[in-house]
Amino acid sequence: MVGGQNLRAVRPAERPGTDPAPGGGPLRKSLAVLEALAEAPRPLTLSDLSRRTGQPKSTLHRQLRILTELGLIVRMESKSYQLGTYLFHLAATSGPARLHSLGHKVTPYLIELFQLTRKIVSLGLLSGTRIQHVGTLYGQEHIPLATALRRPFPAHASAAGKLLLAKNPDVPADLGEGGGSGTRREAARADAMRRELERIRRTGLSYAPSQHIPGLVELAAPVTLGRGGPVAALVVGDTVHNRDLRSAGRVLLDTVGAIEESLLQPP
Repeated sequence: MVGGQNLRAVRPAERPGTDPAPGGGPLRKSLAVLEALAEAPRPLTLSDLSRRTGQPKSTLHRQLRILTELGLIVRMESKSYQLGTYLFHLAATSGPARLHSLGHKVTPYLIELFQLTRKIVSLGLLSGTRIQHVGTLYGQEHIPLATALRRPFPAHASAAGKLLLAKNPDVPADLGEGGGSGTRREAARADAMRRELERIRRTGLSYAPSQHIPGLVELAAPVTLGRGGPVAALVVGDTVHNRDLRSAGRVLLDTVGAIEESLLQPP
């Protein structure tokens, strides 16, 4: 529940204006381009991509421009295209190995979420008691905040981290709060953390200003990365003075539903 409203993940075919047919819609078209480039032994020209994806050149022009702007692909001097460093960075992170093979499948959904919200978008992964953000997309106005997300930091210090802690019953609620020394203040902090994790378990969403990155506020929802795969936090972030971030809750849950449904499909 966000802002007093019950939120439900919506299948891609239920979204207004979405083409459920194979190959339809900008999301599927972007994914087709990324898959074509990933499978190609060499950079591909516009004509090559048109043949391999079945998309007209006029449609590909816009797809390629957006993917190039986001760093997902690179335009060579020969006017051909190849994958950019984004996907390789995603695959090289210290997150669970299962994520490495899912990068190209998840990325188009991150792109769509970024285009719909124009806010920071990323995946958060729990590594011990720290959180690692991967696949971060952002605009010019969010460069300082997004840059600060590149390094792991204590999970209890962010909405995404708390969400993943709430999903992991083996992690003690007083971690990072000095719970071992038993002072009254530390006991109160640990109790507050336990209450917050319980609230996150009930609502399925986590919303909080970052205690590690000044000026950042996050809204996070859990997403299971394939059958038997790890649980990650799909995150939308913005500056703390933006009071309407929770209004992104519905599109965030829509994206979670679309990712999970896609990853359950046979290859």
